[in-house]
Amino acid sequence: MYYQRLGIITQACFNNNYPMKQTKFLRAGMFWLSLIVFMSLTRPYTMPVSLLIVPFILFGIALFTSWQAFSGLYYRKKTGKHENGRVNLLGGIVSIILVFALGLESLGELTPKDFLVILLFGAVAYFYMVRSVK
Repeated sequence: MYYQRLGIITQACFNNNYPMKQTKFLRAGMFWLSLIVFMSLTRPYTMPVSLLIVPFILFGIALFTSWQAFSGLYYRKKTGKHENGRVNLLGGIVSIILVFALGLESLGELTPKDFLVILLFGAVAYFYMVRSVK
């Protein structure tokens, strides 16, 4: 019974009848909502250590899906076509940079010098990956 309800919900959310833009925004909203629910229902002091990484993963996925949704709107309006490879690659790099920065900040170890190193690493990784894809 539960799986039937879940199937109906997923079919309604990810059905081809919905425009692609709405599906991407809905998916991003579901990840943001799951992050908020997880953060409000758990306490970091009582959680097992292995579950402390879950909010960072949810945050990274929510950032990436939001990037996909907003970049799809921007690039389709501007150029008429959408290069998924580079835009998704840049979104992934930006999401990883922000998750690393948040992780260092939560440990109390983020300084401006560390943030610049993370940004430089992200820029080098992006340019290397773009060149290797060609």
